[in-house]
Amino acid sequence: MGWVRFFLAAAVVFHHSSVPWNLPIVDGHQAVRLFYIISGFYMALILDRKYPATREGIWLFYSNRALRIFPIYWLVLVAAGLFYAAAWIWLGQIPERFGWYLPLIESGHGTFLTGLGVSQLALFGLDWFNLFDFHGVALAWGGTVPEGRSAGFLCLVPQAWTLAVELSFYLFAPWIVRARTCSLTLLCAVGFAVRIGLWMWRPLETGSLNYFWFPLQLPFFLLGILSYRWKGVVGICWKYPGGTWGSRALMLGLLFGYGLLPNAWAQGISCALLAFLMPGLFEGEGKWQRWVGELSYPIYVVHILVKWVFLALLGADRAGRAEISGLLLLGGAVLASIVIEKAVGIPLEKVRQGRALRLA
Repeated sequence: MGWVRFFLAAAVVFHHSSVPWNLPIVDGHQAVRLFYIISGFYMALILDRKYPATREGIWLFYSNRALRIFPIYWLVLVAAGLFYAAAWIWLGQIPERFGWYLPLIESGHGTFLTGLGVSQLALFGLDWFNLFDFHGVALAWGGTVPEGRSAGFLCLVPQAWTLAVELSFYLFAPWIVRARTCSLTLLCAVGFAVRIGLWMWRPLETGSLNYFWFPLQLPFFLLGILSYRWKGVVGICWKYPGGTWGSRALMLGLLFGYGLLPNAWAQGISCALLAFLMPGLFEGEGKWQRWVGELSYPIYVVHILVKWVFLALLGADRAGRAEISGLLLLGGAVLASIVIEKAVGIPLEKVRQGRALRLA
């Protein structure tokens, strides 16, 4: 499972740079959705095995999740702020990202920008702010602003809206994972039906809802929980070498051949296949795979900042529109992530594990 998480993080990195050799790998948007499915599986797993359904157990789950998410994110957030402050001084003018704020403030959108700033610190609600697009002085619902860009481009860590979606799921996870399978299946089916209905009704005006908004991302988490239930039903089948290696081979083919699937079916096929194969991928996971998988989070959070640093070192123009190699960006993000994990992630993981053991 760890190598899948790493590959999905790499797919997001390539999405924000370039795909090596134009391989038909899974795109960044779908990689985020597949991450949600994996998250649903893991949250069902740890809530079943580590955290009892008591006040103490739920509080420990919340606090341990916060220890995993916030310290690394805040570290990157501060580093991004310092980078832009240094760029401001070096260039002698406001960098482009900060320059976007000025026309919005002058046109009376200061309250929106204040809320966006607070949500960058707290993370909660950041997915809601990404439902809006902006262009010059215009700020309106996503898909309704000509040549508009998502409000996430105003953030120091633009991709952090997915962390807001994750945190929203964590809030409800202790109760969702203990719901009956038939209820989860029904809710999951209704959620996907709503997503498809919105896409068919008004794809442009509802695209932001289908991509950013937590309630419409919930079906992916539910699919992950159902995958964990599926593991409990047929888990023994995946313990044999044929099951583990077969699931790895199929998953590898999906990740590298995603672009060859029909556009209309690619999302559904990949989500269903991941949910089906996840028990086998989990059974075959070793220590090195878990370590590689743990790198996926800091890679995801830090890679945009690494991109800005590379662009600055490569002499990008003041608008920051120079191209950068996907492999170069991935290499830099991996190195930065290893440093972050050793300095922050691993020490905090020991604290989290120790707290869980004391509860047990």
